[in-house]
Amino acid sequence: MTTLEEVSAKLELVENELATVKDDLEFYKSIFQTHGNSAVFNLRIKSINGKRLWVDKVRADYSLKIQLDPDEETIEWLKPVRCER
Repeated sequence: MTTLEEVSAKLELVENELATVKDDLEFYKSIFQTHGNSAVFNLRIKSINGKRLWVDKVRADYSLKIQLDPDEETIEWLKPVRCER
């Protein structure tokens, strides 16, 4: 048999997981308010100081790109593009 403490611990774990899933759902639904005119395949999930946000890699201006937390992709975005003929 399970004790009351085990059941309470399991309940707390499930409640925390539910809160996380609700936050994720709200974040994914926010794409329609913030980037209605962007192509979905151009959108990336990036962060500024640990807070997630959607970034359109084509339309994002340089000032936003330098504020993003560095990762492999954002560092590549900051490199100048060579002109080809």
